[in-house]
Amino acid sequence: MNRIYCAIGKIMEVTQNIEINICDICEQSEIIKEFSRHTKISSEAYAQVVSDAAYLKNKMDSMTFGERIYVVQESRSLKQDEISELRTLLEKRNYFTHEYFKCANFGINPPENQIVEEFEAIKEYLRKLKAMLTRLEIIKNGQRERLNYLIQKAGL
Repeated sequence: MNRIYCAIGKIMEVTQNIEINICDICEQSEIIKEFSRHTKISSEAYAQVVSDAAYLKNKMDSMTFGERIYVVQESRSLKQDEISELRTLLEKRNYFTHEYFKCANFGINPPENQIVEEFEAIKEYLRKLKAMLTRLEIIKNGQRERLNYLIQKAGL
């Protein structure tokens, strides 16, 4: 049973890292979009968009995972297939967070095969979460490189 508890704890940790990456992606995306709207951006306009993007990120910090997915979808910062996958991961995360231990009837001494089967299913979900986290980190790092290039090009 301890393995299941640890795996669900890891699910929560990875999910929180996904949420942080979603906020970072939205913030950087807003700044990059401003560069694409203008051939030349003033330092004042740049400072304003950075401030606005930081405000959005700060606001997102208090949102639920589902609300963050909605914001990243509306901002068009991720592809639709990534949004769909995030929604699927959210549904499963919500199950593990709010329902799993109510529904899982392990009893006092559950059979070992039941625990192993549950643990394998949880590990598979955790693998999908980690894969999404890796993809989001790649997107975020790519945005950061693009943003640094645009800032340097603009002489800001």
